[in-house]
Amino acid sequence: MRRTFLFLVAILGGAVNALCYGGSKAYQFLTFPTSATVSALGGDNVSLHNGDVTLVQQNPALLSLAPSSSVALSYSNYIADAHYGSVVYGQAIDSLSWWGAGLMFMGYGSFDAYDEYDVADGTFSASDMDLSLMYVRRLASNFSMGMAVKPVYSHIADYSSFGLALDLGALYYLPEKFFSVGLALRNFGVQFTPYEDERESLPFDVQVGLSKKLAHAPFRFNLTYTKLNKWNFDYVKEASLYKSTSSYVEAEYKSDVSWGDMLMRHILVGVEFIPTKNFSVMASYNHRRHKEFVMENAGGAAGWAFGANLHVYKFALGASYAIYGPDGGVFGISLSSAINDFRKTGK
Repeated sequence: MRRTFLFLVAILGGAVNALCYGGSKAYQFLTFPTSATVSALGGDNVSLHNGDVTLVQQNPALLSLAPSSSVALSYSNYIADAHYGSVVYGQAIDSLSWWGAGLMFMGYGSFDAYDEYDVADGTFSASDMDLSLMYVRRLASNFSMGMAVKPVYSHIADYSSFGLALDLGALYYLPEKFFSVGLALRNFGVQFTPYEDERESLPFDVQVGLSKKLAHAPFRFNLTYTKLNKWNFDYVKEASLYKSTSSYVEAEYKSDVSWGDMLMRHILVGVEFIPTKNFSVMASYNHRRHKEFVMENAGGAAGWAFGANLHVYKFALGASYAIYGPDGGVFGISLSSAINDFRKTGK
């Protein structure tokens, strides 16, 4: 397994250096939250140790804490007619290793097509899909590492694209302290087949997070730092630099985003209220989402997200609502179960 791991890192690393040229990012759907729990906790979480198998699509190492033979389905509506969903399955190989598989699909709806003369020419659709193949190994009693290989396919009208992404994850967990730390390198890879002539880079993201449940109170706190590999989220400055390097205009731009504001754009803060083992309520704040979607010189709840998890019989049901702007937000729902629970019942 170690040789396979090093081989994949070497191949993908060389491919990135040879084929990716910056610019826009392909396959942005890979950055979307894959479950109601993740959405309710701000959109990213790489450290939560609640046994939710949907979390493995954020950090594959979390599969080491999920029940054996777990399966989950998730669905979210998105802006306008767009929607996405996922299915994931995890299985223990032995006491030290696990494998898993997942599928994520995003549809963008139907669009009116026009030719170069602005004459209606029917309709077209667009969609994205990726397959995840995961392997996780516990290297010490409290430490696990995992990887996920993700072939990606995308199409827009008559254009299509194929790529390959790799997720690497690590988890350090202290059950007696109700504490865990996670690290994930997500969407490291290459676009093999571009939509046209120019290849685009993938939305690579280095994330680190921690989760801590209070020993004598029903609260768990989650802190996630995203985009360790990128500091600047001042899009006006980025656009000015792009124009300057593209010889359109010599642009000088002084950022009005303070250091503290920029730091907060990397940080997701989430809290869970867990009164019983079968029910929890979640709330979070995503400052970057707030800045990207809030109307200028106006307030708003963009960036806030809420959710709840409920265990009924042998199923876990999760629901979330993430606020993106004044016109509303994104509703998500997840359903998961440990298949072994049904096998025990049948005996």
